[in-house]
Amino acid sequence: MFSVVRQSFQSLSALALFTFAFLGSEFFFDSRIGLLISAEGVVGAQAMILGASVVGFLAYAPISKLAGGRRALRAVEAVGAIAALATIAVAESALAMQIAGCIAFFLLGSLGAEAHWSMARAFEGSPSLAKGAGAAYAAGILLQFLSNQFVPAGMADAAVLCVGVAALAALAAAGECDEETADQQSDGTTGEHAGGPVATESSGQITRQEQSIRASLAALTKKARPEQAAADSSQQITPGDAKTAIRAVWLLALVVLLACMFSTLDNVVTLANAQGSISVETWPRLFLAASGLAAGVLFDIRERRYMGFIMFAVTVLSTISILAVEAGASPVIGLIVFYVSSGFFVTFFTTTFLQLAPRMRTPQLWAGMGRAANNLCAFTVSGVSMMLTQSGIAAVMIASLILFVLVSVAFVGAGLFRLPSTVGEREAIQAGLAAAAAPTPEEVQAEFISRSGLTPREEEVLRAVTADERPLKQVADDLGISLRMVQRHLTNIYSKTDTQTRAGLTRAFFGK
Repeated sequence: MFSVVRQSFQSLSALALFTFAFLGSEFFFDSRIGLLISAEGVVGAQAMILGASVVGFLAYAPISKLAGGRRALRAVEAVGAIAALATIAVAESALAMQIAGCIAFFLLGSLGAEAHWSMARAFEGSPSLAKGAGAAYAAGILLQFLSNQFVPAGMADAAVLCVGVAALAALAAAGECDEETADQQSDGTTGEHAGGPVATESSGQITRQEQSIRASLAALTKKARPEQAAADSSQQITPGDAKTAIRAVWLLALVVLLACMFSTLDNVVTLANAQGSISVETWPRLFLAASGLAAGVLFDIRERRYMGFIMFAVTVLSTISILAVEAGASPVIGLIVFYVSSGFFVTFFTTTFLQLAPRMRTPQLWAGMGRAANNLCAFTVSGVSMMLTQSGIAAVMIASLILFVLVSVAFVGAGLFRLPSTVGEREAIQAGLAAAAAPTPEEVQAEFISRSGLTPREEEVLRAVTADERPLKQVADDLGISLRMVQRHLTNIYSKTDTQTRAGLTRAFFGK
């Protein structure tokens, strides 16, 4: 139990440190390169580093597979990212700073993929997955806020970020060590559970006998009710099946479309700030932390049954705020909705792909795919979104409505408007399926007779002596044979069925 709690805390801390290191490094890079190039150039430079982070996310799984020793790889990534951040801090050339930024964010992307995969492993099947994702995001935002408030810009800022990267790599390596230890312990205990050193010879024979009985019953069930066996087979879900893959594609499309919508809202707020309509300070970022925590709590209600509906409501609110601000409403509305919806959005895509990853063929790749898709959108459409925002009210409104329609379609395609069953409902369904698939008493008795190799007369005696507690003399009279003949048949039945008493024979015959 303590080990599980420790792993959950480590994975949550790693994801929080990734959020801090990633957002802090992005802000640090923008402020540094902004001293050397124009504001338009900063937008392009930022898009480049976000694109590099996407490559890092996607490269994590194949590189880890090829590298073998993943803990050593994490150390190399940390050293490389720290060196790149130091280069950004001292570089006097925009080109050198851009190259260092791409290297740093490629490595941060790989470390972030490991943090997400660690979180997916630690919280697999947990009813608190969204709370964990929201808490990690909120903790990362708070760390960045404190850093911006109390750490001087420049080398001190870079040093804090380097410490964060080193701590992230250390937690990632610790999580991998725990995973390897758990795998070794699992392998070491397999033999004991299967009748290894702690099992006696007799218990091993009983186990083999039980396995034989179960296999025979299963074969009888399939033969007697093939349609039920086919239905049971169709209920099984294997990692990487077609339905899961299709849903993953829909979820990717949804995250990209939502990222476009929130990017548009961000640009509306940014444009209002540039025009002096509102003043965006550092402290409102605390709303991001609060909304992330609130999203985690709301999403986890009844095992995330309503997560899709809640996120869709946030999307509707964001669309309305864009239209309202463009129609002349106060930009403060857009600012408030942006900070609230952004926390919900990050918690949503993080939770969704952490939950999906264990069911995919390459779970290490998919655990952080939500963040990768969001960064990919920022890399590809941020400039287009800004031009659209500046092109006029009508264009923004039309584009927002089109995005809303596409988002709605993606919600439906991803199955987020279907209420998933709770654990209790799933257990009830499984119990019903198991009861329907269980062999009938007649099938159990027929299998017992066939397996024991009883003759027709022995079967007749077996059914008579197990039907009730009549004396053997009455059984003999009812069967029309002598008492001695009944006793002889009963002795043979005991021998063939490995029983010793009439009561034991009755229990074995009825499968009790």
